[in-house]
Amino acid sequence: MPRLTDKDEIRTILRRDPAWSLYALGDLAPPMFQKTEWFTPDLTLVVRDYGTAILFAMGPGSVREALESLSGSVHLQVQRAALDEVARHATVSSQRLMWRMTWTGGRLAAPDPLTSRLGVGDVPALQALYADGASSGESPDFFFPSMVADGVFHGVREGTALVAAAGTHLLAREEGIAALGNVYTRRDRRGLGLGRLATSAVLGELAGVETIGLNVRADNDAALHLYEALGFARHCQFYEALALP
Repeated sequence: MPRLTDKDEIRTILRRDPAWSLYALGDLAPPMFQKTEWFTPDLTLVVRDYGTAILFAMGPGSVREALESLSGSVHLQVQRAALDEVARHATVSSQRLMWRMTWTGGRLAAPDPLTSRLGVGDVPALQALYADGASSGESPDFFFPSMVADGVFHGVREGTALVAAAGTHLLAREEGIAALGNVYTRRDRRGLGLGRLATSAVLGELAGVETIGLNVRADNDAALHLYEALGFARHCQFYEALALP
């Protein structure tokens, strides 16, 4: 099957469903594009970064060819038909059903003075906050310090400690897309709306970005309802999983 290398052609395909293709659109940026391979038909992406490989598929048509390009395990972000195709050619484990949600542009509350913009100097405080959930398995599982430098993070402090934070996994204004993530509230400060304040502050700074999305576990009813209250809507279900060809 042919591989695509033309960004405009790839972008046209991804733009058929920008909410589902959110992260793939971000991979068109110059620092990331050189780490990608794009297979057709249906468009399957393999990106090698963060010390691992990730496979995203618009459909099942070129999944087999993408898997054949890999020499080890790969993290999946695929919908049901593509997952079934992966399972025909690889061993799949650690399946997790997810929702991709997109922001509908709901009205945000005025900025709250409890929140503050975070920068690279706050990375140690963020890491300390996220470590709070390590024992319970609630820590954000996709945080890298570079995300703070490249994106938007806001937090709530009590004294010198962060007790809640929210940020972006991805921000590509040139593509008009952003992905929220790394939302966390310290376990002893939950139920006070602090995570919502931080998330709302991030959304406020993303004004003008055309497509804003996030991922939520399908069994996390509390998070789903929180994001719906902020103006997010459920766009599509998909699976995160590991595959070993």
